[in-house]
Amino acid sequence: MKNEDTMAEFILKEAESKESLRKTMSESAWEYYTGRYLFRLITSLLLLGWLIYICINGDLPIWGVLSIAIALEALMESKRNIGRVDAMLKLSELDSNSSPPNS
Repeated sequence: MKNEDTMAEFILKEAESKESLRKTMSESAWEYYTGRYLFRLITSLLLLGWLIYICINGDLPIWGVLSIAIALEALMESKRNIGRVDAMLKLSELDSNSSPPNS
């Protein structure tokens, strides 16, 4: 019975891992930035607040603030896409390593 329980736990963990990777691949930008991790939401809000402060305070001209905002958005999107590609590679690796069921 122990062997079957261990096998069932392994299969369940693998299924949960695959589901998490599928969710990472298919989540929208809104879900990524506000969804699973509170840190991403706080970071995004702090960056937005910082840019608004700079714009209102007059430390930089508006074109400087916009260029910083575009660069930060590009950085955040590239990190999101790197995570999606990594999830796709891990999922394809898990699928290729799984053996077909015996008939």
